[in-house]
Amino acid sequence: NDLLTRTGLLDQNIAFLAARGTALPSVIITIVWQGIPLFALMLLAGLQGIPHDLYEAADIDGAHGLRKLFKVTIPLMVPSFNICIFITLSRCFMAYDLNLALTNGAPYGSTQLAAMHVYQKAFMSKQFGVGQAEAIVLFVVVALISVTQVMLNKKREVEV
Repeated sequence: NDLLTRTGLLDQNIAFLAARGTALPSVIITIVWQGIPLFALMLLAGLQGIPHDLYEAADIDGAHGLRKLFKVTIPLMVPSFNICIFITLSRCFMAYDLNLALTNGAPYGSTQLAAMHVYQKAFMSKQFGVGQAEAIVLFVVVALISVTQVMLNKKREVEV
């Protein structure tokens, strides 16, 4: 808020987590911000795992700049991309801790994501059977989406 008002983008402070229209985007931005260092490390490890010999061979073949990026780097980074996408998809459905700490599902349930809904159904409403059934359905949905994503992206991986 302070930065936005000093730069003139806002006239007054906004309670981002209290307004219905800005609460969910604020939670999403926070979750993304929290995950950036992990994904940066995974992508850096993937970059460091690419053998330098392949870049030398590309230089000898006359490839430079963008051609090396699209023909060497990106195809060999696909396993790292797959891991990042897998973790992101599973964390999207299971986001609970930051959501609870920031908004507790407020305002008016606008930031209540799937994991929080399951928790509140089971433990706050004392509907343990319904909560357990929803948890199993959530698990099956996340598992199906994750396995499908891994299988589809596995075809794009290149072995060195």
